[in-house]
Amino acid sequence: MAGSPVQITPVPSVRIPSKPGNGWIQTDFGWHYSPTRHAEETAASNKPIPGSEGFPERRFRANQVGGFDANYYLNNNQDVLDNFNQWSNDTRGMHFADYVRANSGLEDAWSSTYNQHNQSRWDWGATHWNDHGKNENRIKPLVVGGVQHDPSDTRTIWTGPGQDQAKADFGAWHFDTYGRNEGRYENESSWYMSPEQQEIRDAAVAAQLLKIAEGAEASRLASMRGGGSQNLSASGAATFKGKGLTSSENKRGKGRGTGQFKRPYGASNLSIAATGKGNQQSTLNL
Repeated sequence: MAGSPVQITPVPSVRIPSKPGNGWIQTDFGWHYSPTRHAEETAASNKPIPGSEGFPERRFRANQVGGFDANYYLNNNQDVLDNFNQWSNDTRGMHFADYVRANSGLEDAWSSTYNQHNQSRWDWGATHWNDHGKNENRIKPLVVGGVQHDPSDTRTIWTGPGQDQAKADFGAWHFDTYGRNEGRYENESSWYMSPEQQEIRDAAVAAQLLKIAEGAEASRLASMRGGGSQNLSASGAATFKGKGLTSSENKRGKGRGTGQFKRPYGASNLSIAATGKGNQQSTLNL
């Protein structure tokens, strides 16, 4: 019919299933190229993946403390062991960035999608932990001593599966950070050679020597007193026997004191009137 409008059937746009490259924007009519978008996406894709400052040096291990004996330290410091048991079960101290790094599967997942999510390891790791990780069997790097302003100064100890050394690492960190200044000892040898223990041993030796000296002096005095024998008969006859009895010379009196008593070759009898019945005499033999 003349004058009737021409009906035009629209041709649907060809939709490319995937993005051709940077700068392309998909609309209802297909893909359209935008130089501005290209520049933005190129800059984003060239953005380097953040490194790992302070990792793995941030992890504290027992072998960093020379001569440390974890069994001795923890067995003799129950408060440290109790502290470890409480700390290791508190995941509020999780270092989420190292949580990503310590679990290689998470590090791969984070880095391969970095241009899409554009999140730091810490933020991405915190999200993963809250959504999935806390119900999974993964390594948990926990912060000890608090997060420091300089990331390289922060210390972590790895806990979780395969981390049997965590208790020893914690003990070593505690000794190195606090215990040494508190007068605690990292091993039995250090305790044994400490000034306090040496003083105790010296006092014990001195007491032993004093006891020996006192015993020797007592024996000497007993020997001096036991040089002769004394016999006293009940009948009233008293007999004193001496042999080679010597006294110290009275040098100050120039020999006026008795210098020496010697038993004579003959016996002398001294009669003493007894007060007993019959006026009997007692004889003293010298």
